[in-house]
Amino acid sequence: MATTLIALGANLGDRQGNLQRAIAMLDRPPAQRVVAHSRWFSTAPIGGPAGQGEFVNAAARVETVLSPGELLTQLRDIETELGRQRRERWAARCVDLDLLLFDDLVLRTPELELPHPRMAFRRFVLEPAADVAADLVHPLIGWTIGRLLLHLNTAPNYLAVTGLPGVGKSAAARATAAATASVFLGDPAAGLAAPNTSAEQALADEESRWRLRADSLARQVWTPTSPLVISDFWLGQSMAYSQRWQNERQRHRFEAEHAGDAASIVQPKLLVLLDRPGVSPSEERTRAELRAQVCQRGRGPTLELDASRLDWALVELRAAVEAMR
Repeated sequence: MATTLIALGANLGDRQGNLQRAIAMLDRPPAQRVVAHSRWFSTAPIGGPAGQGEFVNAAARVETVLSPGELLTQLRDIETELGRQRRERWAARCVDLDLLLFDDLVLRTPELELPHPRMAFRRFVLEPAADVAADLVHPLIGWTIGRLLLHLNTAPNYLAVTGLPGVGKSAAARATAAATASVFLGDPAAGLAAPNTSAEQALADEESRWRLRADSLARQVWTPTSPLVISDFWLGQSMAYSQRWQNERQRHRFEAEHAGDAASIVQPKLLVLLDRPGVSPSEERTRAELRAQVCQRGRGPTLELDASRLDWALVELRAAVEAMR
């Protein structure tokens, strides 16, 4: 049987009663059983129309013989039977069931993405999930649910936005900071010239960028009560940009010299990648390397957004900030 983790939420009607009924409907031995469910957690609504009531959230650890697609269908059927009507994203609902994990499966289809793409930084998901499944491992990040919650509670209040030049990092970071009463930290290296075609000059340029960004982060005061800082740069993007250099020896030296520095400098609580598909062939190598750096196992929570839909990305970014608080 597969071990799965399911998030439950409701903010309409008999909220706790609806979640209890949903859990009872999930328990279908011998083919499926609810191993345990969390306590009830009260949380403020994130995103969606204004004026919604508080949610009751929970999580259930379920063993099943169903496939991921079959389990998703079952969850939708339970929602329908309990009266859910899907009219508007993030609107008030009598029950909401999300499949977070299915063993260590990584899956991406139009109907289902596993693990759930936003579970790793949402407090209303992680608190109930850690209550019932702290030992389960996020298959992409490589951290347990318990460690993800600890990171959310203890990491500096810092969100970094990265992406290729020209995707709208600065506009997205600045607008999100303004909308969420956060502090915008602009890229101190933004005024430097673009890398020269010479490998020697490219190395010198990237060294300057790295040091300016590292110094900017080091000057910040990081305390548990500090406002969230949102930057339009990420220190690790230099590792991706180094792929443009033709001199392998220089690139490897740069990476080796700064690996230790990167470990000692503040890392973001959430790293956001503004990705733009369909770039030119000359940019594709850097794009692929940047995605690899961002999605590196052990990096921590990340959020990937489509830079070609910047208005939608801003909605997602604001919701992400609210969900971390």
